[in-house]
Amino acid sequence: MKKFYIIVYLLFCWHVSHAQIDGTLLMGLTNATTSEMNTVSNPVTGSLLYNTTEQNVFQYNGSTWESISNASGSWNMSGNSGTSATTDFIGTTDTQDFVLRSNNVEKLRLIQNKGQVLINQATSFNDHPLVIRANGIDVLAFQDNTGTTKWHWNLLGNGLNFVESNVADYRLFLENGGQVGINTNTPSEQLDVNGSARIRTLGTATNTDDILAVNATGVLQRSKINFGGRWTNSNTSTDLNANGTVAPIFGTQDYADDGTNLYQVSGNTLIVKESGRYDIRANLSLVGVNISGNTKQRTNVNARIAINGTAVGAIAASGYIRWGGGHDHSSIHLSEILQLNTNDVVSIITYREANSGTVNFSGTDESSFMINKLR
Repeated sequence: MKKFYIIVYLLFCWHVSHAQIDGTLLMGLTNATTSEMNTVSNPVTGSLLYNTTEQNVFQYNGSTWESISNASGSWNMSGNSGTSATTDFIGTTDTQDFVLRSNNVEKLRLIQNKGQVLINQATSFNDHPLVIRANGIDVLAFQDNTGTTKWHWNLLGNGLNFVESNVADYRLFLENGGQVGINTNTPSEQLDVNGSARIRTLGTATNTDDILAVNATGVLQRSKINFGGRWTNSNTSTDLNANGTVAPIFGTQDYADDGTNLYQVSGNTLIVKESGRYDIRANLSLVGVNISGNTKQRTNVNARIAINGTAVGAIAASGYIRWGGGHDHSSIHLSEILQLNTNDVVSIITYREANSGTVNFSGTDESSFMINKLR
């Protein structure tokens, strides 16, 4: 008999746990519209009712009806009204960071003791207001007002890449170490522009300003274009009317741009210290010399510019010194534009064309040599 009661009891429990609940047996709250709720006379503090207008449970707090989901000190998931930015906020009031998570992973942190926001589990860095930890190489994206991403930043292996999204990488690239590339991720200089460059406004140059030029790889340099030098003779005793004579033209220096960095005199020659194209000119003022006891010789002298001892360019000839009527002077004028290499040696070589006889420079500083770098 005892077993029978146990079986009946178990069947009853099973039925109760699986039977449909009768809603009329549930305890309910008084229903009221918002208008009806606000006209309730002398409600007891803590009273509850169901607001059919707002479809929410309201509690009387002693002075007003307040939604349970928006009770004092809480935030409504669908938004709040009547708030004050001074007293109503989400955050901490103690010395703890405020953290927002998604899927239990930290996405944003407000540091409690400094004005700093950390994104994506970034760690605090100095006092920067915003610190972002990259997702892989991606850091930050910028969208226009339609939600289209126009630009983004990413961290590549050796720098920060400014990308015009879906158009091109390396619009601007800041390489680790400080070099900047425009349309290149391998800047070789402090600023490396892979393309044309333009400066819209330039000041007026003065006579002390330098000229800019580019080398074969496009690197800007202080130019030595239009850098020149001028020398005049001090020697008036060397006989120029002899084949292969190196004219002693480099006597007194008038000027030499860039000092000895570009031109260096060595004896009767000039060493060019940089490769380039040079305009070379020489003016030789000559005089025939009547040595006592010798017959006055009718003669003239030719000259050529020589590079490394080898004559190049045109032959320049003097006027004929014939001595008649006191005709004992003549001159030679040379002019060539030559492509020279670093450390090429420039000289003026003279030759005898007619009779023997002594021919010297006519006087100190009356003959000159000039050179100018063209490119």
